[in-house]
Amino acid sequence: MATLKLSTIRGRIATTLEDIGVGLKQSILPAGGFGRTPNSIAHKAFAVDIGGSNARDDRQRPVEGAMLQTDMSIKMAYRLRPLAQLADVDNGLDLENTIISNLLDRTKTTLYPNLHVRFISSNRILTDSGEYVISTLSFELLHFIPLTT
Repeated sequence: MATLKLSTIRGRIATTLEDIGVGLKQSILPAGGFGRTPNSIAHKAFAVDIGGSNARDDRQRPVEGAMLQTDMSIKMAYRLRPLAQLADVDNGLDLENTIISNLLDRTKTTLYPNLHVRFISSNRILTDSGEYVISTLSFELLHFIPLTT
């Protein structure tokens, strides 16, 4: 398996989500500031968060890189229209499913090869204003990072 920088992985995930063709757009803010996205551009906005990484029990050589298991999450906002809230909740859940199935599709040439993605969990919260549901989809990544500059 060839090596990938963490920034390359984050970029590949974001590109894959934008290429799904359902109007997803990368947030102007990083994942830590995602809830502060202005309402006018929050609908179907997402942020990819590369979390902690742990070395796997494997050799760590400059030629091969280091095998890591990395936590990754995607935060996504879905707007709830006042007169169609339940329908929009369902639409947001369907969009979550679309994201998950696309990230687990091993035929995606922009995302794979050299990266294994495993879905872990999802959860969602209603914003204080009640205008958006923010979904958090959690994944585990298995990959090698380069040990040379």
